[in-house]
Amino acid sequence: MQYCCSFRQAKRTSRACFFITLFFCLSLVGCSNYCFEFVSNPGGSISTSSNTPSCQLNTSTGTVRLRVTPSPTPDAQPTPASTPAGIQHIFVTLRGIDAAPSAIPNDDSPNWRELAPHLASRPVQLDLLARNSESSDQNQNTFAEVAVPADAYRQIRLRLSSNQPATDESVPEENACGSVGFNCVMTADGGIRPLVVDNLSSQFQILSDRISGGFFQVLPDATINLKIEFNPEASLFFPVNESVRLVPVFTVESQATSESTAALNQ
Repeated sequence: MQYCCSFRQAKRTSRACFFITLFFCLSLVGCSNYCFEFVSNPGGSISTSSNTPSCQLNTSTGTVRLRVTPSPTPDAQPTPASTPAGIQHIFVTLRGIDAAPSAIPNDDSPNWRELAPHLASRPVQLDLLARNSESSDQNQNTFAEVAVPADAYRQIRLRLSSNQPATDESVPEENACGSVGFNCVMTADGGIRPLVVDNLSSQFQILSDRISGGFFQVLPDATINLKIEFNPEASLFFPVNESVRLVPVFTVESQATSESTAALNQ
């Protein structure tokens, strides 16, 4: 009789441990790269494994339509007073745009997802101060749709081509910066000065405080429009010898497409 009671007590303890472990694991749902396996042995013991690289529970994807644009300004409005005198254009060459679920910057994280994968082989040069009349071709700033894992993304990075790229690095077909490199500013008198990025990684980081709502959500089998907007009035410019150093401010807004909204409401 004593053995029977001990067995029942051990079984109840094992079940309690199981549900406590299950509750803990469910509390982590939504965290990236976490996966749990449960194995119940005949003796009543339970073993678990977690964070296994080969275990991928969520393989669903959504679609992102991305656009990078300057803040909308009337054609007659002058260059913002915060920019150095005489600057009319800010040309940057993009070689990659990525998003990550984590809100903490980490360039080495494996969780970065490409939002414009074609930029690796075909970099694009954009003018961050383009006026409405100069940016009538909206396709120049709009990138092809791309499928990315469904998730909540809390930071974005815009990776730039170097002003002195390696010999095997792709460069844009057209370069408004001429001999000074691939990132520059152009003044009203036609002068061109190299643009220096205040980042050793040659990239612009957009953290969650600049993303509307703190993150943008990619839902399974749904499409969102994602707009990255440069704000020259909030950005900082510092003349450095013959160059200009830029500390930019971008904002990010996302909007589900009408077809995605209709599908989710069905």
